[in-house]
Amino acid sequence: MKPEKLIQQAQELIRARYCREGHHAVVAAALVTTSGHVYTALNVGTTQPSVATCAEIIAIGMAHRAEPDMVIDMIVAVRDPAAYVISPCGKCREYIADYGPTARVIVPADNPAGYEVVAIGDLLPNKYEKKACVC
Repeated sequence: MKPEKLIQQAQELIRARYCREGHHAVVAAALVTTSGHVYTALNVGTTQPSVATCAEIIAIGMAHRAEPDMVIDMIVAVRDPAAYVISPCGKCREYIADYGPTARVIVPADNPAGYEVVAIGDLLPNKYEKKACVC
């Protein structure tokens, strides 16, 4: 899938569901799995921002429920009704790397397109990995 198409799907969702009041839906994410299925989601906000759940994590959960062995191919998040591309937070980067070690992430860039596609490994170098204990 082309990055533009994935961005468009996230943009359509946030424009349709953006909410300034109450439980804020201010970010939408779209991901495509290596099997070609697309999942979109909104963040789930609360009156306590520190316990909100990111759109990327919800999209990953939806994809994992539908495809237990899924692997993320590419993912993007957009914000506000302007629907501009944003970078995933650190927690989301961990999830993306766990469910798509070779995933491509669409991030903002200072170029005419306004975005670029990078490998998750570039956004999360030296990722923590749980290794078996050798005792």
